[in-house]
Amino acid sequence: MTVESSDLSRQRLASDAGIAIGPILFIIAVLGILAAAIAAGSGSFTTSTTGESNRAKAAALIDIGQTLKIGFDRLVGGGTDFFDVNIDPADITDTVDLFSPNGGGISPPSRTMSDDPPNDEWHYPLVAVPGICTSTGCRLAIIQVGSGVCLEINNKAAAITTAQTAVALDDMTADTGTTPVDGTNWPADLQGKPTGCVRVNANGGMDAGYYFYQIMGVQ
Repeated sequence: MTVESSDLSRQRLASDAGIAIGPILFIIAVLGILAAAIAAGSGSFTTSTTGESNRAKAAALIDIGQTLKIGFDRLVGGGTDFFDVNIDPADITDTVDLFSPNGGGISPPSRTMSDDPPNDEWHYPLVAVPGICTSTGCRLAIIQVGSGVCLEINNKAAAITTAQTAVALDDMTADTGTTPVDGTNWPADLQGKPTGCVRVNANGGMDAGYYFYQIMGVQ
């Protein structure tokens, strides 16, 4: 008797059969790891969006402040008198203009990092900051920022990790003049610091709040 193999026993599996199962198992494994990390509250998945935004704004403001200082130094170093530096952003042609290609060589600073971008403006007061300025004052660039941004600025620029207590200062929103704002009440931990953020009480045209500052010129 001759026994013939069935058709099923003669069939062979294709050489690539089963290959698709590998990627599927890999994807399942990755999804399992992600699910476990999320369930465990991994720091990689719980980073505060607000915190990241504050840090980014703080870094950008510090960079803007350094650029303003470079422009001011370029003018004074080139022979322009301290009080002759023109800080009006509308003036961009003269050799004494901070924002002129022929003067300071920098662009007017952005307001997008401020506490209220449509309304907050940069100001350039004369302030007698203790520990770095004489009684005749230094030229500052200031703009109002949020409390979280203020904390990040002081952390990055001055190694200060505690929140600021509001201090009483004269109105720093005045951009011109030769009489400096009295810095007697300047925060002790920011004295001698060219870059930082100070919290002030309302006074005159200045709203209460947090103000980033950069000392552009010292005299």
